[in-house]
Amino acid sequence: MTNFTPEDLMDLTKMEKEMMDELYASSIEDHEEPSNKTVNFLLAYSKALSIRKSSATNNIRLVLN
Repeated sequence: MTNFTPEDLMDLTKMEKEMMDELYASSIEDHEEPSNKTVNFLLAYSKALSIRKSSATNNIRLVLN
């Protein structure tokens, strides 16, 4: 079994914090919004999608275009 000193644990905590900061900082910087074309496509699809309950099968999904 490995024994850790308080200094070892402090170093591990510091390294963990640095890694987390790098991970979350890069994901925030790389954030991009979807294009208007993509948003319009999803809105049109959601308006055309119809889901109905059925006794024979759980749900029936239809695209009404």
